[in-house]
Amino acid sequence: MLLRRLALILMLPLAACLDVESDVTIGEDEVITADTTMVLGRQLFDMMQMTGEQGAGLCPPEAEKIETPESVSCKSRDTMTIDEAIEQADAAKKEDPFLGEMVFVRLDDERLKISLPLDFENIEGKPAELSADNPMFGMITGGLEGSEIVMRLRALEVESSNGTISEDGTVVELVVPTVEILQPSGTLPKTFEAVLKYRDCGLFGC
Repeated sequence: MLLRRLALILMLPLAACLDVESDVTIGEDEVITADTTMVLGRQLFDMMQMTGEQGAGLCPPEAEKIETPESVSCKSRDTMTIDEAIEQADAAKKEDPFLGEMVFVRLDDERLKISLPLDFENIEGKPAELSADNPMFGMITGGLEGSEIVMRLRALEVESSNGTISEDGTVVELVVPTVEILQPSGTLPKTFEAVLKYRDCGLFGC
């Protein structure tokens, strides 16, 4: 699940650039499709290979991988039903304190409410390498300047959100500078929230 991959970022000494773009579509058939592209600096990717299963989760074996001397691009697609996504979200909340406030619930037969935590200031268990006490911290954060995590949610209609809603009202986007994970500026909301209508059941219901 995408949330688990993003959580893995916090466990790595980010010594190179990292960009993440995730496009999640909630279909009228209750199938969720998540297309994720991650671009990692070569040094970071090579370090990941030494972290075992956790590191491999950022760029799974089935991902489409493009490697250059400077970077590695990983493109992957995940599909699941809404019920499966709710189960995964409930499990992630129990396993990871940072995801404890996450919300992924049905409001009715047509709508979902999604709330993703962005309170990076209060992450528990952050490795010492990723704290301001590390003499290399400035180099690490400097290497992330310009990198972004982009999240898009698509549905029949975005009823409300604190993200940027497209003109046609079907897509909401949030852009998080990657450096915010390590060095929060206080400018982000505490959560990324959206109410999505993924189908229209009409007068007689679904």
